[in-house]
Amino acid sequence: YPRQARNGKNDCRVTFNIKVETPEKLNVVSQGEKLSDFVKNSNRTVIWRENKPQEEIILIADRYKVFTARHQSISLYAYLHDNDKALAKKYFKATRSYIDLYSKLIAPYPYKKFALVENIKQTGYGMPSFTLLGSRIIRFPFILQTSYPHEILHNWFGNGVYIRPDSGNWAEGLTTYLADHLLSEQMGKGGQYRLQELMKYSNYVNEKNDFPLDNFKGRDSMVSQAIGYGKSLMVFHMLHLEIGDTQFLKALRDFYNSNQFDYAGFKEIQTSFERVSKRNLGWFFNQWIARKGAPKIKLFSASESESGENHLLKLGIRQIQSDPAFKFKLPIVVWLKGIESPSYKILNITKKNQVSLISFSSKPLKVILDPYHEVFRRLNPEETPPNLGAAYGSETQKTILPTDEISAETLNGYKEFSQSIKNTFNAPNVIRENDSFTKPLTQNLWVFGRNNLLSKKIKTQLNQYGIEFKKSGLTVDKINYQWESHSFVFTLDDYNSKDNQVTWVIANSKNSIPGLIRKLPHYGKYGYLVFKGDEPENVAKGTWPSSNTGLSHTFEKGTYSLPSKISWVK
Repeated sequence: YPRQARNGKNDCRVTFNIKVETPEKLNVVSQGEKLSDFVKNSNRTVIWRENKPQEEIILIADRYKVFTARHQSISLYAYLHDNDKALAKKYFKATRSYIDLYSKLIAPYPYKKFALVENIKQTGYGMPSFTLLGSRIIRFPFILQTSYPHEILHNWFGNGVYIRPDSGNWAEGLTTYLADHLLSEQMGKGGQYRLQELMKYSNYVNEKNDFPLDNFKGRDSMVSQAIGYGKSLMVFHMLHLEIGDTQFLKALRDFYNSNQFDYAGFKEIQTSFERVSKRNLGWFFNQWIARKGAPKIKLFSASESESGENHLLKLGIRQIQSDPAFKFKLPIVVWLKGIESPSYKILNITKKNQVSLISFSSKPLKVILDPYHEVFRRLNPEETPPNLGAAYGSETQKTILPTDEISAETLNGYKEFSQSIKNTFNAPNVIRENDSFTKPLTQNLWVFGRNNLLSKKIKTQLNQYGIEFKKSGLTVDKINYQWESHSFVFTLDDYNSKDNQVTWVIANSKNSIPGLIRKLPHYGKYGYLVFKGDEPENVAKGTWPSSNTGLSHTFEKGTYSLPSKISWVK
């Protein structure tokens, strides 16, 4: 189909009517509104019309069972491979809920329909007025609260306002912030979600592979995901923190209404936020969009003193990264004597070494910097619980293979696993059990097999987390799992060094190893995992406790509970 050049630019936006003829059993999906769909002489004719300017014409055809519903003036479809009416109804209910949420938050839904389209490949694509999701993906229960709202929201950002080719891809970060992240925040888990994104950045991104947000085009690695999705959503959160709830929402609406069905980039986002807030935000966009890197903060000193009827809290805060100082708003929480709920304050950080004085009516008992993980930053090692993502993201790795009480086939499977653990720097160095360990370990280590040189030390660490070892299997979270039918993965701090980790992989058989190789990189935020069978199917997962070491100071010992932060969207 023709693509027009306008004003010397390649502008391929088109409106269209498309008529498709296929064998009767095929169903066809495209953008926009379905005008007709009929069968004659064993042939099907379908006509789709889209009057909103589109970047391209998309055509999907397969042997689908088609389910239909309506939400106000919007047609809802589910194109499924099986006659699964219950699944279609579940997605229709979710579609109505998310269309209502984002219509209220941003603007009315911009298309005539929304369709869930099943794909034989395991994709997660957001198309204008439909989503193309993999057949296994749509049956995962958590997809309704994560990927699905994300793809619906793309109809406003990405497929309602298009990404300018000469700009960074802002749409993935914004949709992640307003979908996956927002739904977690509404459940009181926003801080935990942001911590996991900061962990990904700290695990996978370093000085060699880092790049600024305006260079992000799309996800092709864990590094690009950590920057283009994780850093980007954190930047939108800090922009939100910078100008407040009301102006943030007004600026989002202004950006959408000013650029609907046109191309826009970070410059247009800046224009809308400056217009609404009546502030010059050039420094913010230059620092977070055009500059790479992240601050790394520590509470260097803390003291409290009386000043008349008030109490002064004096905090020495340092940015310890080698790069120049970043400027940002830093939330803190302070517990005060005689007051049940802690006080939430925001400090303006502008220097690498900064002293801040805050006055309170009561004596400060404890202070924590960035308690809800609202600042994009590189985490301190003490803050981050051991996790599988750090193991995969490490620059230097070693693996230990078992030699005793194991079949040759399983040993070969572990060897294949050790070769799969690669990153942009080095493949792992493989060592055998009889190698000596007279020196402290200085590398991230993968240990394979139940009976191993290090298993005693690792078991001692796991016992501290309540993991019990029995002859028949393991007890994790008070549930017993048998050795012969389950595989286990544990990531712990190296007992010799807080900077390194040990990951212990115990496969129930050689048949489960290929599945573990394929699946484990997708479980990066977890510290322990249990899988069942040869598939293998994940049946238990969890994270180890995190710490605010280096970011807190306690003046008086006690129990200090941090309340959940209330979501800005009710």
